[in-house]
Amino acid sequence: MAQLGHDVRLIERERFPRRRLGESLSPGTLPLLRAANLHEPIEAADFPRVRRVWVKWADGPQWRDDPHEQGLLVDRGRFDMRLVERVRAFGVTVHQPARIDERVWRGGKWRIVLDVEGRQMQIEADFLADAGGRRDRTARHQAQTGARTLAVYAYWRGASLPAAPQIEAGDDAWFWGVPLPDQTYNTLAFVDPKSFRLVPGSSLAQRFLTLLGRSSLMQDCREAELGGPVRAIDATPYLAADCVAPNAIRLGDAALAIDPISSSGVQKAIGSALSGAIVANTLLRRPDSAPAAFGFYRAQLSEASERHRGWTAEHYGAVADKNSHSFWRDRAANRGAPEPKPPSSAPVDAHAMTAMPVQLCRDAALVRTPCLDGDFVGVAEALHHPSLERPVAYLGGWELAPLLRRLPAGRTPLQIAQSWSNLMPLDCGLAIAGWLVNRGVLIGTANQGRSSPW
Repeated sequence: MAQLGHDVRLIERERFPRRRLGESLSPGTLPLLRAANLHEPIEAADFPRVRRVWVKWADGPQWRDDPHEQGLLVDRGRFDMRLVERVRAFGVTVHQPARIDERVWRGGKWRIVLDVEGRQMQIEADFLADAGGRRDRTARHQAQTGARTLAVYAYWRGASLPAAPQIEAGDDAWFWGVPLPDQTYNTLAFVDPKSFRLVPGSSLAQRFLTLLGRSSLMQDCREAELGGPVRAIDATPYLAADCVAPNAIRLGDAALAIDPISSSGVQKAIGSALSGAIVANTLLRRPDSAPAAFGFYRAQLSEASERHRGWTAEHYGAVADKNSHSFWRDRAANRGAPEPKPPSSAPVDAHAMTAMPVQLCRDAALVRTPCLDGDFVGVAEALHHPSLERPVAYLGGWELAPLLRRLPAGRTPLQIAQSWSNLMPLDCGLAIAGWLVNRGVLIGTANQGRSSPW
């Protein structure tokens, strides 16, 4: 928002650095930070990269390797502090630590009363972005999208702690171990809250240690000792019902919480903040486009929620097929029959680009859809097709609809790209034509029965 020219104030409750979950960052996190020009202080911190993860799931124990080392293991205290320092450089005014004692919409403005280390302060704002996480837990604002889940966790110190992340399926829980840059090791157990109360032990710590003893996370650790108290937080996935309004928006976990098995909560939070900034910019500067902005943001969150629900159900279902405990059955409940997909084809090669006449598949359609258009949300004709996760209006910065409407009949992908040469460089046209062929949007003319009517 600051880069878009708005006067921004960041109100943060806690002092940094401090511990926070979300220490294992999925591969898509850094690209999102680069998109917001926030990556430099994170890359300079030289957080450890994730090359290997030890997995004990439905298929038995095995190493899973990422030779590109795209994931990060971070100290969230240092990670968040570096981000705050970065946004100060963009002109953001930071109030930290500060607590909102009152906020009310009156006279076309938010009137906000802050407590800044015991001193009251009042500010006014045109727009409010709530990134307060799970604090607002009222049923009125949240639709639960998965099984009730409790995350119980604790940090350890010791001489021989694991050097790689570990994930393990237990009988009635799953476990996650995360080695951190400060040489501590975070162990987490994800359980059903009701079942956890039945675990032997008179305290939270005793029940956690009993549960942890059923896993192999600590089996090779010598002289390990707890580095702090055992804690528990709600980890149930949900979707906020009121994610955006003309004068406010919810971001991150305040809008959408996905199942922790995906380990991509931080990535999703950053993604919602980036798109949320464009939505807010649209609402403030182009209020006539509010319906498109609302539709875009709500659809984005809803699609992300459904996509993760399906993925996690399949992941839990792999264990449920071998373990009939209700913990796994409940989490696999959203698993359904796989949706039919269009026939797959081998990636297009140079010969096909020059020799295979193609036409539009009948399953392709152009539908007016809210989408990002530079710094605003607009409405454009977007390509819908079964092979696409979501409608696509732009590809490589080029609008698809005009290109698809002027396809010459019975031409090869190379000839199609050449016909676009007055609109774009030939290499761009070839890349777009190849993308359309590889996804089944353009098909060989031999499949006449599947051609598009347009």
